[in-house]
Amino acid sequence: MIAGAHAVLWVRQDALGNDACRFADAEGGYLIDGSATDSEWNIQRYRIRARANGSTRRARLGVTSRIIIRRTSGGKWSVNDTPMPDVTGAFDIDLGFTPATITLPIRRLKLAVGAQADLTLAHYDAASQTLKPLHQTLHRTAKDTYTLTNPATGTSDQLKVNKHNIVQDYTGRWMAQK
Repeated sequence: MIAGAHAVLWVRQDALGNDACRFADAEGGYLIDGSATDSEWNIQRYRIRARANGSTRRARLGVTSRIIIRRTSGGKWSVNDTPMPDVTGAFDIDLGFTPATITLPIRRLKLAVGAQADLTLAHYDAASQTLKPLHQTLHRTAKDTYTLTNPATGTSDQLKVNKHNIVQDYTGRWMAQK
């Protein structure tokens, strides 16, 4: 086993699907390696590498036809070498089809109970193969609980994490298997 490795299997709560994922310490930062299955049994492989400070360095989607997403240390993003200026300055990737990516800002920010932070995530839009800004607020409400709010829609989700800050329950969406 890789040092600092933790595995999780999530089952979707709002549709058919699952996500098997491994989190590990690697290359002086984090590695997230997973495979998600949607309600039509399409499989999406993903691998995310983050720097030691928790910010996304790169993401790879797919097995045969690959999408490569990169973030420079200066905060500039690209998809398959095409610049994505709309998300310049964002620290974290959001893939949308997995709860794994919310682990990055949770770990990076290390919020105290009662503290909150406004996030701009680089959200991957599979239809256009682009990155779009996704604004959210992360509020730590207890040692193992966060509220994730989308200010544009006013919707909120509750997140329960384990001692490694990996999501165990994404209320109404994902549930980790024990």
